[in-house]
Amino acid sequence: MEIPSSDLNCNTRTLWIPSWFAASGYVGLAAVSTAAMPMIFPPLKWYLVLCAYIVAPALAFCNSYVGSDGGGVIAGLAACGVMMSIVSTTADLMQDFKTGYLTLSSAKSMFVSQIVGTAMGCIIAPLTFWLFWTAFDVGSLDGPYKARYAVIFRKMAILGVKGFSELPMHCIRNVLL
Repeated sequence: MEIPSSDLNCNTRTLWIPSWFAASGYVGLAAVSTAAMPMIFPPLKWYLVLCAYIVAPALAFCNSYVGSDGGGVIAGLAACGVMMSIVSTTADLMQDFKTGYLTLSSAKSMFVSQIVGTAMGCIIAPLTFWLFWTAFDVGSLDGPYKARYAVIFRKMAILGVKGFSELPMHCIRNVLL
């Protein structure tokens, strides 16, 4: 089956989202997060959130070096959550753009759909968490919702704050061999 030449040229026209729009959206999101995150997690300082947003595009990961005194583990976990949200949303958007390109969809419609989906997630996810938190015993080791990933992320945050001394004896040597 031969594809008509008009279909092959469909992707040659590119609809660009203006750079100023993308940059202003990122700056706006960074400003809101920089103001809101310290209110939610008091040990997390505003400048750490701002640094995370500055470093995120270049590195796409975060390693928070906050001391263990004064809530450093909580601040590290909160900073990790911000970075994971940024990277996850960016990865989803890029995958959606790729799928849109392969299916000859409009980049503008893909971008608008991503904005609508992200906005819905900002409302639905906290409400769902609140529902589970109030209705069930979330996080209890004896309950049905043990929150195993919370234990894993807490251990990683403690390791990041306290360093290799928290690892079992000979762990680094065995990894290097």
